Amino acid sequence: MARLDAAPFPDRAAPVIDYQVVVSPEPMAVPSTYRLTEIAGVWLATDEKLRLSALCDQAGRRIGLAVGFTYSEFHDAFLPAGDVVLPVDVESIDDLELKVLPRLAGLFVLMTDGDLPARLYMDHGGSFPIVFSPADRRAASSPALLLNEADYKARFRADLHEALIGREGSGGWISGTLTAHRGVFRVLPNHYLDLSTWSAHRFWPRPGDFAEWRGFDASVASAAKALTDFSAAANETFKVAATLTAGFDSRLLLAGCRTSLDRCDFFTLEAPNAEMDVDVSRMIAQRFGLRHRVLPLRQADETEMAIWDRMVGDCMVEAPRRTHTTLRDLTDRDAMFTGMYGEVGRCRLYRQDLAQINDAKIDARFVIDRLTLPANPELLENVGAWFAALAGQPNSVILDLAFHELKFGSWAMGQRPITNSIKLNFLPFSQRAVLEAFIGVAPAEKGTGQLFWGMINTLWPELAEVPVNKYGDLRDHLTLWKKISNPNRVRRFLRDRLARKTVTQA
Repeated sequence: MARLDAAPFPDRAAPVIDYQVVVSPEPMAVPSTYRLTEIAGVWLATDEKLRLSALCDQAGRRIGLAVGFTYSEFHDAFLPAGDVVLPVDVESIDDLELKVLPRLAGLFVLMTDGDLPARLYMDHGGSFPIVFSPADRRAASSPALLLNEADYKARFRADLHEALIGREGSGGWISGTLTAHRGVFRVLPNHYLDLSTWSAHRFWPRPGDFAEWRGFDASVASAAKALTDFSAAANETFKVAATLTAGFDSRLLLAGCRTSLDRCDFFTLEAPNAEMDVDVSRMIAQRFGLRHRVLPLRQADETEMAIWDRMVGDCMVEAPRRTHTTLRDLTDRDAMFTGMYGEVGRCRLYRQDLAQINDAKIDARFVIDRLTLPANPELLENVGAWFAALAGQPNSVILDLAFHELKFGSWAMGQRPITNSIKLNFLPFSQRAVLEAFIGVAPAEKGTGQLFWGMINTLWPELAEVPVNKYGDLRDHLTLWKKISNPNRVRRFLRDRLARKTVTQA
């Protein structure tokens, strides 16, 4: 391992370097808080706060380097820094993808090593995001780490930014593998970056993986166990604060924390139009004896919002741009849980026609409409390539993966370079066992809540005593009115519902 002391990436455009990585074909000048490692024919620069776990199989073969905070089902714990032996044989890249990756979770990237092809993998949610420039043969956790200041400005796609964000108002984002910079692409969850060709490819699901639906009861049991085990390990390793709202995802997240309540705190953001979240979360906390706090939103100043814009690569404009600094008020916590990816398990993009969705014919335009994105020609082409790579998968699987990869994988995970630098953000739902259940149970069985209730009732049935996403009184009617009076919500709602007209029976 080499180490070079220098000013913090003097030629990079990034204002934040905490918890970041950069991959380059040649050694880089890195700050004194970074390590420089040669692996897989490239140089990897990592913040020293990230754990480096050198993985070997049980025969002593080098498998790869896990960078970040990696939970291992093999060990039922987060891996330590240093050498780690996995109790499996890994003789091929298929062994890595089939035996190892499904049993790792957390917040990490994995660089292959030894005799395996040179590749970079992310955790299942892409919560340690990666963007790359094939022409430069470089990759990083943010476009701001990938480009220097001059290139960041020269390669900025003002046209694409205006089409996908500027015209959309708050909540717009650049989806697919596109970014706001020419020649810079995003690696989506369930894809790897080939470091020999500098191209990204899907590795899961494989063709035929969902040829048969998963059993409901078995899926509930395996996903519930995975949630509990991951939550316990994270709370053992970190000082966790979990989000608590009136919603379904939050309720299942809480159920998974039941065995860790002595170590886990909970918090709710006091946001505009989120009175229900505050009221119901307080009700839940009082009913079940949770350590809970309500955080008033802290408004970011102009400088902080400019830093946010740069670290997300100018790829989205979202409410956290103005409020992300609020997380600093969790002063006694170093990590947080959110219910991100929960909607994948509730038929989010086809809830209005879940009984018929797999008997229909869909296309990339339908996917974009259901994501409530504008039908930009460049985005259509990009999502078309993504769609083609899933040929043969059931429509519901494609749409679940669309929400997973094209929504959360770009809109939400693209914000991680700045949010992880404030508070490490772990996603208990972003585990293979959980995602297999969310995606693999037949739509008619999992429905928009049945699968979640199955897991909640397995883990903590008393949580059903508090209504989900409602007060249970006249206040619920006022909440509905607030939603329909928001023009951005109405526009996206219409895109979603009118998308049904593009579906024809197969």
